[in-house]
Amino acid sequence: MNRTLTLIGSLILTATTFAQDQTFSDCLLKTSSRWGAPCEKCESYIEGFIRDYSGTYQIDLKNSCREVIEVKVAVQEKNGTWRTFPVRALGPDESMSAFACEGTGKYLYWVRRANDTEIILPSDREIITEYRGR
Repeated sequence: MNRTLTLIGSLILTATTFAQDQTFSDCLLKTSSRWGAPCEKCESYIEGFIRDYSGTYQIDLKNSCREVIEVKVAVQEKNGTWRTFPVRALGPDESMSAFACEGTGKYLYWVRRANDTEIILPSDREIITEYRGR
């Protein structure tokens, strides 16, 4: 009986330890990406004033965890700059999209549990300066 209680206690302690050590960046999954899809915010034109989406790169990201997370995303443009997006809260199974009008296919993201004040997400300025040309 004592041995069973000790085993159950150990299992509960282990489960709580894993929950506390969870990295919330593991919650965000890339579900798809695509090149050349129409994007309302991209205004690149070719001859004859026809919109050109050939360089557009878009990604879809999804929260795969049960908790609400906050996400900051940046997608790189061909000139080396990063198109940044405002911090977005994603509930369980919620998705978001991000894009670059003339993309390289590279993207960055930062994740924290919702309302976690100990983890500070980078500002747009920090991303643009720190990751320029990378």
